[in-house]
Amino acid sequence: MTSLKSMQRNLVIFAVLIIPLVSPAADQGISDDTIKVGQVSDLSGATAVWGVPTTNGTRMRIDEQNAAGGVHGRKLELIVEDGQYQVPVSVKASNKLLNRDRVFVMLGNMGTPMNNAMLPRQLRMGVANLFPVTAAVSMYEPLHPMKFSYYVSYRDQIRSAVRYMAEKSGVKKVCMQTQATDYGHESELGYEQAVEALGLESVFLGRHKVTETDFVGTVTRLKNSGCEVLFIGTIVTDTIQLYSAARKAGWDVPIVGNMVVQHPLIAAAADGAMEGLYSAGPIVDIDYKSPEYDGTWIRDWYERYVERYGEEPVAQAQVAWVTADLMIRAMEAAGPDLTTEKMLAELENIRNYEDPFGGQTLTFGPEKHQGANSLFWSQIIDGKWVVLEENLPY
Repeated sequence: MTSLKSMQRNLVIFAVLIIPLVSPAADQGISDDTIKVGQVSDLSGATAVWGVPTTNGTRMRIDEQNAAGGVHGRKLELIVEDGQYQVPVSVKASNKLLNRDRVFVMLGNMGTPMNNAMLPRQLRMGVANLFPVTAAVSMYEPLHPMKFSYYVSYRDQIRSAVRYMAEKSGVKKVCMQTQATDYGHESELGYEQAVEALGLESVFLGRHKVTETDFVGTVTRLKNSGCEVLFIGTIVTDTIQLYSAARKAGWDVPIVGNMVVQHPLIAAAADGAMEGLYSAGPIVDIDYKSPEYDGTWIRDWYERYVERYGEEPVAQAQVAWVTADLMIRAMEAAGPDLTTEKMLAELENIRNYEDPFGGQTLTFGPEKHQGANSLFWSQIIDGKWVVLEENLPY
């Protein structure tokens, strides 16, 4: 016979599980003529080179939809707050979007620690978190009805990179240098898993603060370790400084990052000193000015972007356009009587979505809330990211 305490415990567990889908706030942000979409981006902080193009790409797709009549007669209202890539600022911005603006959904929220801090309250309020700008595995694991991710995780990106180098180059001694952050920890986890699974020897594992600027000592220790390939869990400034220091020291082993290093600013930095850096990630940079795009939608999109924002689009803007498109498709498929539950169900119905920019083909399902199925293997060649291999498994 089931005890009273056991019954009470089961009732509590059941209540916790269903709160996100039946919360009174679950369908806030919808009126007869408007659907409010919130975004906590980084417009002025350490990752603004990701945040600004993400917001630009999101706004491009939303404005296109509004110009075409919106979603079943409702216009999408994008409300963006600058989280500055700081947890306290981002949490405050998220609370403002949830409580004051009462947004219907969050799209493209920025950063691993920021999302981890914002998510508990957001999900309790029944506001879905769609396609955050982080590849943290916590964005889709454990499976949750209101969490959807575009990216393969940092863990799996690094794990795939280690496997690729071991199989292609036959390396036995590997090393890693990473930030002492949530992002860095997850990159480190993928590295350790791959090292163990492949029977490799990890001869050096270093961690540095986000504010670290001098990597000369680190490079000396790496060089003396006998490491044959360096894997990095770095962002922008520390990527440039670490890689440049390694090459200036005459240490020419392959250096491999994940998707975070894959930005044109890094490719073109340090007067050509970034040549040769590798990346295993789910994003792809394209040359919009290539003759192959003459007269195509891609060239038209590129020209409209440049005219509007006064700068070249990057892969981060492409991904943001795609993820906004996924959200809009799900909203349209949900019908005029839009609810969070209906939108999420339609996201799960998306199969083999072809990225118009040539990126990953995306598939979702009831047990799969992360879209990409493989990675690109890219390298900086002549100051640009060039895809060397597609469909890299992870």
